[in-house]
Amino acid sequence: MQSEANADASPTVASLPDGVWMGAHDQGNGKVAFALYAPWKQSVHLIGSFNDWDQTADPLSISDRGVWWIIKENLTPGEHAYQFVVDGETIIGDPYARELRWAGGDQPQAIIHVGEPAYEWHDADFGIRPLNELVIYEIHVGDFSEAGTFKAVTERIPYLQDLGVNALELMPLFEFPGDRSWGYNPAYFFAPESTYGTPADLRELIDTAHQHGIGVILDVVFNHVDHSSPINYLYPYDQSPFFSSDGNPWGFPDLNHWNEAVKQLMSDVQQYWLSDMHVDGFRYDHAEGIGFDGENGVSFLGWQARQVKQHVYLIAENLKDYTGMVLNTDMDSSWHRSFHSQMFANLREGDFEGNQYGNVEATMGIVDFRNAGYSDNAQAINYLESHDEQRIIYEAQTNGNISRETAYLKSRLGAIVLFTAAGVPMLYHGQEFGMDTERTIDKNVLKWELLETPEGSDLHAFYRGMIQLRTSSKALVGNNVQPIAVDAERKLLAYYRWADDGSEHVIVVVNFGITLQYLDVHFPVGGLWHEWVYNYDRETPEGIATIEVPGSGGKVFVLR
Repeated sequence: MQSEANADASPTVASLPDGVWMGAHDQGNGKVAFALYAPWKQSVHLIGSFNDWDQTADPLSISDRGVWWIIKENLTPGEHAYQFVVDGETIIGDPYARELRWAGGDQPQAIIHVGEPAYEWHDADFGIRPLNELVIYEIHVGDFSEAGTFKAVTERIPYLQDLGVNALELMPLFEFPGDRSWGYNPAYFFAPESTYGTPADLRELIDTAHQHGIGVILDVVFNHVDHSSPINYLYPYDQSPFFSSDGNPWGFPDLNHWNEAVKQLMSDVQQYWLSDMHVDGFRYDHAEGIGFDGENGVSFLGWQARQVKQHVYLIAENLKDYTGMVLNTDMDSSWHRSFHSQMFANLREGDFEGNQYGNVEATMGIVDFRNAGYSDNAQAINYLESHDEQRIIYEAQTNGNISRETAYLKSRLGAIVLFTAAGVPMLYHGQEFGMDTERTIDKNVLKWELLETPEGSDLHAFYRGMIQLRTSSKALVGNNVQPIAVDAERKLLAYYRWADDGSEHVIVVVNFGITLQYLDVHFPVGGLWHEWVYNYDRETPEGIATIEVPGSGGKVFVLR
């Protein structure tokens, strides 16, 4: 945005005072420090509600580090809006703004609350769980409720706790232009999207989740920024200390993670969200676009996050190479998309993305994380649905032979495999009650009324029960898994999970065929086995037992 501020006067060169850093920081007693990183510029002025937006009133000093700064005094308690004027002609928002207000023009006003007491957290008793014990629930704040707000998510935290999930993965919530987006076009990394609510609203969401034993993971987009990002206004693209010439599939300004300016920005972003906002981890979107080399890119992001918080969840999305970043950086895990692809072939009874329906050998390949190159079950994030995929109920019915009633059976069958496979299960909001709409980036609010239908209520109860089994079983959170019956012709599969100490044993039998069938299954341990899906007990000695399995169904046996 262009202005007419006077940039002729030479700036004052002065060292950055102790405690002054980028953004706006209330220092108490009406003093606020403002700072902007903009090397090689001729002038920067501060404009805001406190100086009647006078573009010449408050010139900033420049430090030898390229940081422009000023300390304003005698600001009255309350809300103040501000922007920066660069070289007398370009008005930008503060890249480090914690809160924003769009008031017309290309750039929003940053908001600073002077004299406001710090948020009082109540999550001191929350302890982060080992990654392999998680059940992750992905949420898009804008679609989770009709209101589309942080407060609406907070109100549903008891529901999520009752469902049994213990980690929320919030789709990108950094401020973006306009009122509607999935968030993969971030403009301001420190400010939560204003249409969702305030930073205080988000703190309350995170705090409440923690008080209910639920961790919070942010889906973050560090590969690129939206064109409206203030750092995109500072320099010609090819002269910017922030951007790369590599490009990306969406044509956004591409961040260069080998540049010190970007590394400093990312350090500050991660520090803020992990420390000030109490988040428990990150899912790095399009990590393959960021890259890594041992010191830069994803290597640096993972290392730096652990300097802030040692026990932090770090999840990479690298769909071209699931394990490279996991095995060679601080990333804990990655999205295991092959799980989704093979299971969707099984559930829709037809080929899907090169995967064949009923290929039980390939299915066993996704049940055992080692087949993808992972070295531990916690490294594989398994999922059936995500924001990038169709809903099971919708996708199954693209096969004209599958009715809506059968589609619900397919979701149950998928859940059996999801929650008993070796890996970390993730579900997408509404999956548990049969959300059935076609994938779209447009507004697509969850149909909570499905919970009031018999099929939606039954599916929810089934997911809840499977999650309970998952989170209570040492056998299902460990590495031990092996096939014990494979019938490729009839699309039948059985596999065995057991705890390292031999204290727990689980046998899973699934039928991807459409008719009731019988399978001879080897039970490696004899005793009283409880069948979890249909809720009955059977005394089974060690050896072969013939198991009846409904079409598009499965059974889960747990040794009592």
